Amino acid sequence: MCDARLCSFPCQLCKRLCANTDHLHGLEDGAIHLCGEEHSCPMQCTAEGICEIETAPQSIEATFTGRHETFQYTKYSQVAKRLRCAKTIPPGLVAHTGPHNHSLDHRVVHFCRTKCDYCGYYCTSPLGHPQQEHETRHGSMSSSRWAVDGPDDTGLEVEGRRFSSNDEGAPMMCNLVCQALGRHVHIDHCRAPDAAACRGNNEVQHISKRVLPNPDRAKDYITHNLFWRRSGESSCCSCVAGIMKSIGFKDPYSREEQTNFAKCDAMCSGPEHTAAEGNAIQPSFCTLPLFHVPMDTNNAPATLGYVSNDGHFFSCRNPVVMQQAFHVIFVADRSSSMRLTDRQPLRNTPASDRIIQRSNNRFGAVLSSLYGFWSARAAAVVGRQLARRDSYSIILFGRSVVDAVVNDFASSPDQLLDAVLPHNTSVGTNFTAAIQRAQSVMEQHWSTERTPVIIFLSDGECPVEDQSVQDLCHAAVRLGKALSFHSVSFGQNRYSATLRRMFQIALQIQNNAPRDALAPAAATVPSSYTEALDTVQLAETFLGIAESLTKPRGSLIH
Repeated sequence: MCDARLCSFPCQLCKRLCANTDHLHGLEDGAIHLCGEEHSCPMQCTAEGICEIETAPQSIEATFTGRHETFQYTKYSQVAKRLRCAKTIPPGLVAHTGPHNHSLDHRVVHFCRTKCDYCGYYCTSPLGHPQQEHETRHGSMSSSRWAVDGPDDTGLEVEGRRFSSNDEGAPMMCNLVCQALGRHVHIDHCRAPDAAACRGNNEVQHISKRVLPNPDRAKDYITHNLFWRRSGESSCCSCVAGIMKSIGFKDPYSREEQTNFAKCDAMCSGPEHTAAEGNAIQPSFCTLPLFHVPMDTNNAPATLGYVSNDGHFFSCRNPVVMQQAFHVIFVADRSSSMRLTDRQPLRNTPASDRIIQRSNNRFGAVLSSLYGFWSARAAAVVGRQLARRDSYSIILFGRSVVDAVVNDFASSPDQLLDAVLPHNTSVGTNFTAAIQRAQSVMEQHWSTERTPVIIFLSDGECPVEDQSVQDLCHAAVRLGKALSFHSVSFGQNRYSATLRRMFQIALQIQNNAPRDALAPAAATVPSSYTEALDTVQLAETFLGIAESLTKPRGSLIH
C-alpha cells in the first residue's frame, strides 16, 4: 500500500511538482496540476499589429544572375517580430485574465501591419496611425522583377548594371532605384477593363505590346506619384464612401526629385547631348509633364526652345538649326509614262485641289510628295523666327530637261509648287540628261556650307550608264562633300532596277569618301532607294526635323 501524501505529477506550467496534497487527485477527471507559484505566460502577444521592428536591417551577401550579367550584391531585409506575452499567471491558475500583450504598459505601441509590396518592409508608424500614408525605411526589392518594354533581350542600364525583363529586382532598393533611373516611368498591371478606358488619364499610359513577366497580363506605364500611392495596396486598403481606396507608402524621394520625376522622359535628339562626339552625355529633356498631349508646333511658347515633330518641347536649340545645311536638288520625271493613274496626288492637303486639276496621275503624285516635303521642312522653322538655311533646285525631265527652280532660299511651299505646276508631262525619258543637269546645277551652286542631296523621283522606265552616276558622285567628293543620293520609285517594281542601281553606286561612293570634317558624324544621311514614298518621313530623314529620343522604358513590378 502506497504511503505517499503529495501528488507526483509535474506542474502543467513548469517543471516543479504539483502542490496538491491529495496524492490520488490525478485520478480525477479534468485534474489540474499546478505548483502553487506564479508563472510567466508562455503565449505570444495577440494584440493587433507588429510588436517589434528591428531598427538595424539584416544584410547578407547574395548573387544576382540575370540575362546579361552576374554579380555580387548586399541584400537588405527587415526583421519584424511578434513578442511573448509579458503578463504573469497568478498562483493556482493556468491562465491570466484578459488578452495576451507583450507589455504591461497600456500605452505600448504596436506597429502597422502594412508591408511595402516591393521590399516587404513593414510600416514603422503606430497601428491606426492618423496620417494616410504609410512610412518605412525600405530595403532590397526582393518581391519584384524587372519589366522592360521591348524584345525579351532589351537591356536597361542602371548604375552600370544591365537588367532585362524577368530579372529579379533584389539588387535594387525602393528608396534608391528611382534616383538611379532619373526621369522615368513605372510599369504596373493594367487596372482598366480595356485599353480604351486608360485614355484621358494623365497618370496612366496603356502598353499595347506584351511585356514580361506574365506577358498575357496587360500592363500600363504609370507615373512615379501613382506608383507610390499604390505601393502598399496588396496588404492594406481603406474604404471611402463604399469604394475601396488603396493607401501607399510615403514617397521617400525629395520634393525636388519628385518634381523632376513628374516630367516627360523624352530627350532631344541633337548630337550635342549625346556621347557621339566624344563629350560627356548631357541630355536635354522635354519640359512638359509625363504623358502630356503632343504640343502643336504652332502653339509653341515664345521662349528659347523648340517643339519636336512628335510634340515634345525642349528648351535647347533645334537640331535642325544645329545640323549642317543642304542643297537639295529634286530631279522629277515628267515623261509620258507618268500620265498613268495608278499613283495619284494625296487627298485632303492644302495643295490637293490645285495639283489634281493639273495632274491627277503619277506626275501629280510626285508634285504632291514634293509639296509634302517642303511643308514638313517649313514646319520646323515657322514660328521660330528662323530663316531656311537649305537651298532648293527643281529639275524636270522627259526627253529634254527644264530648270523649274535653281538654288532657291526664300520661296514658300506654295510658291515652289506654283513654279512647277505649269509643267505637264512630255514625250520621252532621258535619265542621262537629267543626271548630267543635276551635276551641273550642283557644281555651279556649290557651297562648303551645304551638303548636296539629290532626290530622283521617277517610275524607272529608262536605262542609264553607271558612268553617268559615278561622274556625278565623284564630282561631289572632289568638291569636298559626299553626295547623298535618294532614288524614289513611283512605278511598278519590275521597272525600278535602274533606280536601285543608281542608289547602290551612290551609296558605295558615299561610304568610301573622306568624312566631312565640318559635319557631325551623326548627321550623315546615307543614300537610299524608296518605294511608296512617305513624304513627311523623307523630309525628317534628310533635313533633320527632330523626333525625340527615349531610353528603354523599364521598372520593377511585383
